[in-house]
Amino acid sequence: MGLRKRSAALGAVAGAAAAALAIAGCSSGSSSTGASGTSSNSSSSSAPSTLTVWRMGGSVPSQVTWMNGVVAQFHKEFPQYAKTQVKVDWIPWTNRTTDWNNALSSGKNIPDITELGNTDTPTEAASGILAPLTSDLSSWSGTKGIVPGMLANDTQDGTTFAVPWFGGVRAVWYRTDQFKKAGITSTPTTWAQLQADAVKLQQTYPGTTGFDAITNDTNAFASFIWGAGGQIATQSNGTWTANLTSAQDEAAIKYYVGLYTTAKVSQSKYVGETELGVAGATSGGPNEDFGLGKLDMYIDGSWAKATLPKNSVDTTNIASFPIPSQNGPNPAPVFSGGSDLAVFKTSPNQTAAWDLISVMDNPTNSTSFAALSGFFSPYSAEISASESTGGAFNAGFAKAALNGQTAPLNAKNWPTADNGKLNIIPTMLKSLMQGAPFASTVASANTQLQNVLNTGSAS
Repeated sequence: MGLRKRSAALGAVAGAAAAALAIAGCSSGSSSTGASGTSSNSSSSSAPSTLTVWRMGGSVPSQVTWMNGVVAQFHKEFPQYAKTQVKVDWIPWTNRTTDWNNALSSGKNIPDITELGNTDTPTEAASGILAPLTSDLSSWSGTKGIVPGMLANDTQDGTTFAVPWFGGVRAVWYRTDQFKKAGITSTPTTWAQLQADAVKLQQTYPGTTGFDAITNDTNAFASFIWGAGGQIATQSNGTWTANLTSAQDEAAIKYYVGLYTTAKVSQSKYVGETELGVAGATSGGPNEDFGLGKLDMYIDGSWAKATLPKNSVDTTNIASFPIPSQNGPNPAPVFSGGSDLAVFKTSPNQTAAWDLISVMDNPTNSTSFAALSGFFSPYSAEISASESTGGAFNAGFAKAALNGQTAPLNAKNWPTADNGKLNIIPTMLKSLMQGAPFASTVASANTQLQNVLNTGSAS
């Protein structure tokens, strides 16, 4: 899903979402054009007896209720499918790639619709398991309302292979009462203000850490590069060029590393850590420290509120603000992690599958799906509304969610570059925080990153 580097993260986040689902509202209008852009296949254009939906994670009673409501709407809006049975199969996140490949190669147990993490979409589109949706989106009323950055993640070479269903973004957590006591009258919008506020909080609350400059969360660190106007890598004519040695990227790297080495507002504990501590840990990291009042500002997604320690303190004053850009006033772009919906390429029921997706993912249903589980729908208007109605905690996430970027976190070979495999950027940040020479360390990471993005290999 691209949400975090945590053990069993994909299944845990998806399970949290499924457990909190509620059905509401009616479907918006949708297209009846086939997912492949053609209705020449008779089995694709006729009403199927069964539609199979693969959901990721584990089934819970509330999910059954939610899907029953969606199916009722589907039958009402598309009466030609009144007798079509919708079957939901639950696929463990850890099995998803194997099951997709087995279905494609064997031609057996094929899903018509599959949920997939948004970081899965580029790879699976390239592997050929997803049907093109471009023609459907051109006539679907929901298309214009989706945040462009989210839909861009599902588009490869001008063809869209999935639609965003729900997502989450990172922002900076803080406590309003602590800001007030420290004399901070507004949330920071620049890097300088963020650092200065971290210093003030440490001075006001001796023994605490001002900010968590963790090294092992590239999805969060990307916002600092983007907030300086840089890019991790850019693609042209199918070839990736790594940009870590650009002036903008180097400014972001120096600032982030300097939060620990120079400004002293982070601590050595966070070098090599994820949000939950060392890789594979379930506690002991910034999430726990923030909950217990030992950390003053903390970057994470809204979904992480469920993982705060049970003995967390001062929880009623927790709020959020977007990750600042280098010079403000606009926030830094963020990566939106979450799930997409796609039509399986070899499904014989592509028209009906798309029609069901159009009901599952209309603004009302996607919003009710997401809101109770700490996520956002992919629709700009609904996200904007939640900025003012979701309370102080959600306000920062909602504002951040409107400004998304993806590349190269959606690249086919990104999982090799990051996500616990080579960890190119986390290793670079860790080395720099431990005193490695700047120019050669960044140049080496840049070369390695470029090789991996283009070939899948570090050499």
